[in-house]
Amino acid sequence: MRRNIMIFRALVLALLCTGCRAALVSAQCNSTQLDGAAIEPCSLKISDITTTADPTVITKALPSLSTVTGWNQGQANALIQSITSAGFQINSSSSLVSLGTLVGGVPSATIKNIPPNEILTASQNPTFLTNILSAPAILQSSVVLKIISVDKTNVVQNVPDALAAYVPPVLLTNLKSVDVTLINKKSWSQQQAAVLFEAVSRVAADPEELSESLLQGFSCSSVKDLSLQKIRQLVKACRPRSGRNKVVLNEPQLICMYNYVKNDSTLSYTDLPPEVLLYYSYDKVPKENCRSYFSALGSADFSVLSSVLNKQSVLFSNAQNCLGISGTSLNRDQVGVLGNMICTLNPSYIQNSDPLILEKLKNCGDLSDTQVTAIQTLLFSGNTQYGNPSAWNLKTLQQLGILPLYLKQDFWGKFTFNIRKMFLKSFLPFLKKLKTPQGKLSRLITSCTVTRSRRSADCTVGTITAVTIEDETFPIDYDSTQFDLCLDVTVLNENLAAVTEKVVDTSFQMIILNKLNQLYPSGLPESVVQLLGSTSRVANVSDISKWSITTIDTLSSLMNSDNGDWTSEQSKAVIMKYLSVEGNTLGMDELNAIDSNLCSLDISVLKTITADSLGNTNTYDISSCSTDQKSALYSIANSSFSSERSDPTTFFLLISPYLGNLYLDAYLASATHQSKISPGLLP
Repeated sequence: MRRNIMIFRALVLALLCTGCRAALVSAQCNSTQLDGAAIEPCSLKISDITTTADPTVITKALPSLSTVTGWNQGQANALIQSITSAGFQINSSSSLVSLGTLVGGVPSATIKNIPPNEILTASQNPTFLTNILSAPAILQSSVVLKIISVDKTNVVQNVPDALAAYVPPVLLTNLKSVDVTLINKKSWSQQQAAVLFEAVSRVAADPEELSESLLQGFSCSSVKDLSLQKIRQLVKACRPRSGRNKVVLNEPQLICMYNYVKNDSTLSYTDLPPEVLLYYSYDKVPKENCRSYFSALGSADFSVLSSVLNKQSVLFSNAQNCLGISGTSLNRDQVGVLGNMICTLNPSYIQNSDPLILEKLKNCGDLSDTQVTAIQTLLFSGNTQYGNPSAWNLKTLQQLGILPLYLKQDFWGKFTFNIRKMFLKSFLPFLKKLKTPQGKLSRLITSCTVTRSRRSADCTVGTITAVTIEDETFPIDYDSTQFDLCLDVTVLNENLAAVTEKVVDTSFQMIILNKLNQLYPSGLPESVVQLLGSTSRVANVSDISKWSITTIDTLSSLMNSDNGDWTSEQSKAVIMKYLSVEGNTLGMDELNAIDSNLCSLDISVLKTITADSLGNTNTYDISSCSTDQKSALYSIANSSFSSERSDPTTFFLLISPYLGNLYLDAYLASATHQSKISPGLLP
């Protein structure tokens, strides 16, 4: 509401003397009082911007508009297009900074045409940096690449800390100097940290001071030349510490760490990352210390374990022996010691154990359908801290933490519609901040929206307006029939970004897509395609074939993994539609945008990727690629990183994402490489 008031004031004040007020003020506004605090807010529609008789009006309002927070992508795009059509030039650091919160609407092509030094200057402005961090990924990446082009030898010094993840890992291999303090401040991806780790760990005086971002780069390859004492200090630095984020480590790293610390009797269990304990030989745990071992292990993320190792069942069997667990009932003490191991247990333990188990289940990264059923059985018993279901209220939902995300319709039926709606007002924004997968959000909405039968062929709930859409819980008031009847296609088109940001139910998304197809029978224009969000995932290949996908901005928007997964057929259709445009190729920006969807492409297309493009990309997951696809990509990568062959460790770290089962061909034939690479990093 506050944001709408700011928008309204900024535009109306700018338009009062121009005679264009009616064109920009939404018909939803009933009254205004510009000289006081009372303003009935309204939403700024795309047509309010695009139909303005004099586009210079918006340019004049820019000082105010640029300070308003919360623009959706459609509004930002339209406002930037309006001011540039009125002659506003975005070609310098000062012009970029002046855009303020609207910078997210700037096309990446515009960024690429601005002189590098101007981008560098803009990036040193705190306000610009704050705003660019809210912009689409393709804009952030474009800014970083322009900064890099100023001086490739000063990448660490020039690129802002919060944007460091966009630096191609290959550019971090030969730094002029290793300034640990400077490197330590930046946010790195896992592969970037792996490339940096050897140099940083060698000169770091105190491993305890290294950031979580850097520590996630630990590998046997990187530490092979360090003293055993230093290596153990680095492992210890990865343990959980108050006031610090968790150091995220994968299984090969953890196995490597275990091999270095398994014989160190001076380290206690809490001196180590708890996931390292997953690989401990239980024979090394004295019987009298087994409780301490499982208590420390209880903080681990059990999802890192490979299923082929069959570790989970072995660990629980050992815990049963240690803690005296018999049957399927766990007492309060046993639940407390097991901690996150609870997440691996079958439903019978959940429904028959001490209610403390519910608190432990809140820490699980995911829950199976049968586990959720067991949770509900325990809750419905009334024998938990949440009391009898007949007395449940809004506070109950709030106290359940993350669990409502998974609970089913019979649980939600215990609450009135108004309580559910009040809860979702805060719960949905919370889940979106956590980047909760679209599938989980869709199931939540379906579960908590108990279908209310409406036989009317008319809109009875209420016509959907821009104000309706702004509600955090939209469209919970509507079932699919009413959503279809109450949503006018013009309102949808003018508020598309706001609608697609909130609608996650696939049946509703099909309605959105159908309405857009009716409005644009020849195919969706680029301005619309960019705003589809997760709704794009319900399109079929025939729909996609008629979309306009000509720019990297649109491709990047469609490939945003936050909006859910594509099927292989869908992603191939999107990418090939983009590549059908003359001049479009699988360059560095495209590869970064496509990410693991690269595996949907034919080998003949993959072979068009140049060594330079592949070598300057960030890491992506090609585990879903076929052997032939991996072989084609490996061949290109082998050429991309050929200049790094003089340093086998660096070469391995750069090429490892492309190796897969091809590792034998690349390295086992070379005795030199066999001695240099990390057994803890084998794919």
